[in-house]
Amino acid sequence: MFKSMPKTASSGDIQRNYRSLFNEIMVSGEPLFVLNNNKPEVVIISIKTFEALTQSHNDYEQAMAQKAIANYKHEKQSGTLKELSSLADLTK
Repeated sequence: MFKSMPKTASSGDIQRNYRSLFNEIMVSGEPLFVLNNNKPEVVIISIKTFEALTQSHNDYEQAMAQKAIANYKHEKQSGTLKELSSLADLTK
């Protein structure tokens, strides 16, 4: 996923150098992990990266919905469609 080790910065680094850090994020497209007490607390990504992630997620959900619809149609046509009365019926 990452081209190299993820870029990290402390909240103090962001306060002091936010413009250069943000420019680097926008140019590289790589996320910036913000550390608090040397532990990741938040991740900053460019809007372009966010939009790409959102589109990828939406495409995946669309593909899964289409797959479920195709499966439903196949089960209905073959007569193997089951009527469920509860979630527990899914595991039977």
